[in-house]
Amino acid sequence: MLHRPTRRAGRARTTTAALAAALIPLLGVAACSGAEADPGADTLAAATGELSAVLLRPEAEQAFERKGHPIEGALQCRSPEGDAAELTVVCSGRTEDGEKARFEGRVDPAALAAQRAEDEGLPGAYTGTVAGREVFRMTCFNCEPKKAGARDRPRAQEERRGPGGEGAG
Repeated sequence: MLHRPTRRAGRARTTTAALAAALIPLLGVAACSGAEADPGADTLAAATGELSAVLLRPEAEQAFERKGHPIEGALQCRSPEGDAAELTVVCSGRTEDGEKARFEGRVDPAALAAQRAEDEGLPGAYTGTVAGREVFRMTCFNCEPKKAGARDRPRAQEERRGPGGEGAG
């Protein structure tokens, strides 16, 4: 089995910062509805969704790799149509062991808009499964630790699960 070199943390932080910077102004436009909506708002909302899919891909791939399930090639990501005020991303692919991998993420626009400018985190709800089994559940990519002692944790806030690798680690 070939293992890809681990990606540098700086690239992930830059990617997350770019996503946050791009999404904050667009979320306000996408959240408009009815008579308030700009004629180009639908196009802008679609572009925002696609941007979030492209920029979340490396974060999702790194999360799978941290959990011992490196992705073969790249995940295929899309942003399904839905509530314009909520950005959802769905990615699929295969691990290097040939198992099906799926990532689902929802960016939390209110938390993103409320965070400090220097906080490059991407709050939301993110889940990764391999062969139908959940391997990680996260509430943020690259968020700052919330309390003392948390600096030893990975750069993503991950919920711990039981033994057997299901989210543990």
